[in-house]
Amino acid sequence: MEHRSSIEELVSELRRYVDLRVQRTKFIVVEKCVYLLAILAFVGIATLFIGIAICYLSYSFVHLLQIYVGAIVAHVLVSLVLLLVVLLLYRQRRDWILDPIARVMTRLLIDDEESK
Repeated sequence: MEHRSSIEELVSELRRYVDLRVQRTKFIVVEKCVYLLAILAFVGIATLFIGIAICYLSYSFVHLLQIYVGAIVAHVLVSLVLLLVVLLLYRQRRDWILDPIARVMTRLLIDDEESK
């Protein structure tokens, strides 16, 4: 009889251990999701404000250039500069966008598990 109760106790402890591991895993998943959502929110808000700032600056630059080259040429020059910036971003997308995202995701999802 004592043998049966120790097996039941062992099974009970095993269930408790599994429940605790499942609960810990849920907490880890929630923590990582919150971190990712915070990063996405920050990047979204920062992108919005940077876009607005670029619009204001480019419009101001157009007004400045109008004095020297005329309205149409000023708009064309500012548009060409913005297109060159977009081209530069496209050419450097791996170094400036993809690699940093990969580093953050790796640090968040892989390195964190290995450090424990």
